[in-house]
Amino acid sequence: MRIMNAVCFVLVVLVISCHGHKKVSGTCSPNLENALFEDLLSMMMKIKGTGKGTNHQDETFSAFSASLTTSKTLGAGEIVKFDKVWTNVNNDYDSSTGIYTAPKPGVFQFSCTVMTPSSKILNVFLWKNDTKTVALYPGQTGYNMGTQNIVLELKKGDKVYIKQWGGGKEIYSGSVYNFSMFSGYLIR
Repeated sequence: MRIMNAVCFVLVVLVISCHGHKKVSGTCSPNLENALFEDLLSMMMKIKGTGKGTNHQDETFSAFSASLTTSKTLGAGEIVKFDKVWTNVNNDYDSSTGIYTAPKPGVFQFSCTVMTPSSKILNVFLWKNDTKTVALYPGQTGYNMGTQNIVLELKKGDKVYIKQWGGGKEIYSGSVYNFSMFSGYLIR
Protein backbone atom coordinates (compact mmCIF):
# COMPACT_ATOMS: atom_id res chain seq x y z
CA MET A 1 0.00 0.00 0.00
CA ARG A 2 2.87 2.38 0.76
CA ILE A 3 4.29 1.79 -2.71
CA MET A 4 0.94 2.58 -4.28
CA ASN A 5 0.71 5.82 -2.27
CA ALA A 6 4.25 6.76 -3.27
CA VAL A 7 3.52 6.15 -6.94
CA CYS A 8 0.33 8.25 -6.71
CA PHE A 9 2.28 11.05 -5.04
CA VAL A 10 4.96 10.98 -7.76
CA LEU A 11 2.26 10.98 -10.42
CA VAL A 12 0.53 14.01 -8.93
CA VAL A 13 3.82 15.89 -8.53
CA LEU A 14 4.86 15.18 -12.12
CA VAL A 15 1.52 16.20 -13.58
CA ILE A 16 1.38 19.40 -11.50
CA SER A 17 5.02 20.09 -12.32
CA CYS A 18 4.40 19.64 -16.01
CA HIS A 19 1.32 21.88 -15.89
CA GLY A 20 3.27 24.52 -13.97
CA HIS A 21 6.17 24.23 -16.39
CA LYS A 22 3.78 24.52 -19.33
CA LYS A 23 2.29 27.77 -18.01
CA VAL A 24 5.70 29.32 -17.37
CA SER A 25 7.64 28.31 -20.47
CA GLY A 26 5.16 26.56 -22.75
CA THR A 27 7.57 23.64 -23.33
CA CYS A 28 5.70 20.75 -21.68
CA SER A 29 3.77 19.17 -24.54
CA PRO A 30 0.50 17.30 -24.09
CA ASN A 31 2.23 14.23 -25.58
CA LEU A 32 4.91 14.30 -22.87
CA GLU A 33 2.28 14.88 -20.20
CA ASN A 34 0.18 11.95 -21.48
CA ALA A 35 3.22 9.68 -21.80
CA LEU A 36 4.27 10.39 -18.20
CA PHE A 37 0.76 9.81 -16.98
CA GLU A 38 0.37 6.53 -18.94
CA ASP A 39 3.74 5.17 -17.78
CA LEU A 40 3.00 5.88 -14.15
CA LEU A 41 -0.55 4.56 -14.43
CA SER A 42 0.81 1.38 -16.02
CA MET A 43 3.32 1.02 -13.18
CA MET A 44 0.57 1.47 -10.60
CA MET A 45 -1.63 -1.14 -12.26
CA LYS A 46 1.21 -3.67 -12.36
CA ILE A 47 1.89 -3.17 -8.66
CA LYS A 48 -1.79 -3.29 -7.78
CA GLY A 49 -2.47 -6.27 -10.04
CA THR A 50 0.24 -8.45 -8.57
CA GLY A 51 -0.21 -7.31 -5.03
CA LYS A 52 3.57 -7.18 -4.85
CA GLY A 53 5.97 -4.36 -4.29
CA THR A 54 9.63 -4.31 -3.54
CA ASN A 55 9.10 -5.20 0.13
CA HIS A 56 6.41 -7.86 -0.24
CA GLN A 57 7.18 -11.59 -0.21
CA ASP A 58 5.36 -13.85 -2.65
CA GLU A 59 3.29 -16.02 -0.31
CA THR A 60 2.77 -18.69 -2.97
CA PHE A 61 6.50 -19.34 -3.55
CA SER A 62 8.14 -22.14 -1.61
CA ALA A 63 11.79 -23.12 -1.23
CA PHE A 64 13.93 -24.81 1.40
CA SER A 65 17.44 -26.05 2.00
CA ALA A 66 18.57 -27.98 5.07
CA SER A 67 21.59 -30.02 6.10
CA LEU A 68 22.34 -32.71 8.66
CA THR A 69 24.52 -31.53 11.57
CA THR A 70 25.69 -34.91 12.91
CA SER A 71 26.52 -38.37 11.64
CA LYS A 72 24.15 -41.12 12.67
CA THR A 73 22.99 -44.67 12.22
CA LEU A 74 19.47 -44.60 10.83
CA GLY A 75 16.81 -46.99 12.04
CA ALA A 76 15.03 -49.21 9.52
CA GLY A 77 12.72 -47.00 7.45
CA GLU A 78 13.73 -43.84 9.33
CA ILE A 79 13.11 -40.46 7.71
CA VAL A 80 16.28 -38.35 7.69
CA LYS A 81 15.70 -35.17 9.68
CA PHE A 82 17.92 -32.54 8.06
CA ASP A 83 18.04 -30.26 11.08
CA LYS A 84 20.10 -27.21 10.05
CA VAL A 85 17.73 -25.08 8.00
CA TRP A 86 19.44 -22.65 5.65
CA THR A 87 16.37 -21.44 3.78
CA ASN A 88 12.69 -22.11 4.42
CA VAL A 89 10.62 -19.68 2.36
CA ASN A 90 6.97 -20.15 3.35
CA ASN A 91 7.99 -22.63 6.14
CA ASP A 92 6.91 -25.72 4.19
CA TYR A 93 9.86 -27.85 5.38
CA ASP A 94 9.61 -29.21 8.94
CA SER A 95 13.07 -29.96 10.37
CA SER A 96 11.58 -31.85 13.32
CA THR A 97 10.07 -34.46 10.96
CA GLY A 98 12.30 -34.09 7.86
CA ILE A 99 9.18 -33.68 5.71
CA TYR A 100 8.44 -31.05 3.07
CA THR A 101 4.71 -30.41 2.45
CA ALA A 102 3.64 -28.86 -0.86
CA PRO A 103 1.70 -25.65 -0.15
CA LYS A 104 -0.10 -25.75 -3.50
CA PRO A 105 -0.22 -27.78 -6.70
CA GLY A 106 2.74 -27.29 -9.01
CA VAL A 107 6.03 -28.52 -10.40
CA PHE A 108 8.86 -28.79 -7.86
CA GLN A 109 12.58 -29.59 -8.05
CA PHE A 110 14.25 -31.57 -5.24
CA SER A 111 17.88 -32.40 -4.60
CA CYS A 112 19.61 -34.51 -1.99
CA THR A 113 23.29 -35.21 -1.31
CA VAL A 114 24.36 -37.76 1.29
CA MET A 115 27.75 -38.97 2.48
CA THR A 116 28.72 -42.24 4.13
CA PRO A 117 31.33 -42.72 6.84
CA SER A 118 34.48 -44.60 5.80
CA SER A 119 33.73 -48.20 4.80
CA LYS A 120 30.00 -47.92 5.64
CA ILE A 121 26.99 -48.07 3.36
CA LEU A 122 23.77 -46.11 3.04
CA ASN A 123 20.58 -46.72 1.09
CA VAL A 124 18.05 -43.90 0.96
CA PHE A 125 15.22 -42.96 -1.37
CA LEU A 126 13.41 -39.72 -1.98
CA TRP A 127 9.76 -40.45 -1.24
CA LYS A 128 6.63 -38.74 -2.50
CA ASN A 129 3.90 -39.55 0.00
CA ASP A 130 4.16 -43.36 0.34
CA THR A 131 5.96 -43.94 -2.97
CA LYS A 132 9.72 -44.40 -3.48
CA THR A 133 11.09 -42.33 -6.33
CA VAL A 134 14.87 -42.09 -6.83
CA ALA A 135 17.53 -43.89 -4.79
CA LEU A 136 20.94 -42.98 -3.41
CA TYR A 137 23.55 -45.65 -2.75
CA PRO A 138 26.92 -43.90 -2.33
CA GLY A 139 29.04 -47.10 -2.01
CA GLN A 140 31.10 -48.56 0.80
CA THR A 141 34.86 -48.02 0.31
CA GLY A 142 36.19 -44.89 1.99
CA TYR A 143 33.94 -41.85 2.39
CA ASN A 144 31.44 -41.68 -0.47
CA MET A 145 28.86 -39.17 -1.63
CA GLY A 146 25.82 -39.51 -3.80
CA THR A 147 23.49 -36.87 -5.21
CA GLN A 148 20.06 -37.11 -6.80
CA ASN A 149 17.87 -34.51 -8.48
CA ILE A 150 14.27 -34.93 -9.51
CA VAL A 151 11.41 -32.79 -10.76
CA LEU A 152 8.02 -33.81 -9.39
CA GLU A 153 4.49 -32.66 -10.02
CA LEU A 154 2.78 -32.32 -6.65
CA LYS A 155 -0.69 -31.66 -5.37
CA LYS A 156 -1.34 -29.43 -2.37
CA GLY A 157 -0.47 -31.39 0.79
CA ASP A 158 1.82 -33.95 -0.89
CA LYS A 159 4.76 -34.95 1.32
CA VAL A 160 8.36 -35.31 0.14
CA TYR A 161 11.19 -36.68 2.30
CA ILE A 162 14.38 -38.76 2.37
CA LYS A 163 14.00 -42.17 4.00
CA GLN A 164 16.36 -45.05 4.79
CA TRP A 165 15.63 -48.25 2.88
CA GLY A 166 17.39 -51.59 2.83
CA GLY A 167 20.58 -52.58 4.59
CA GLY A 168 22.69 -49.43 4.48
CA LYS A 169 22.05 -47.15 7.43
CA GLU A 170 25.15 -45.00 8.05
CA ILE A 171 24.94 -41.30 7.14
CA TYR A 172 27.85 -38.90 7.63
CA SER A 173 27.73 -35.16 8.21
CA GLY A 174 28.89 -32.47 10.57
CA SER A 175 27.85 -29.05 11.80
CA VAL A 176 30.83 -27.37 10.14
CA TYR A 177 30.98 -29.29 6.84
CA ASN A 178 27.31 -30.04 6.11
CA PHE A 179 28.11 -33.01 3.85
CA SER A 180 24.53 -34.30 3.72
CA MET A 181 21.72 -31.99 2.60
CA PHE A 182 18.20 -31.84 1.17
CA SER A 183 16.57 -28.98 -0.74
CA GLY A 184 13.67 -28.17 -3.00
CA TYR A 185 11.70 -25.35 -4.55
CA LEU A 186 8.58 -24.58 -6.51
CA ILE A 187 9.33 -24.13 -10.22
CA ARG A 188 5.80 -23.12 -11.24
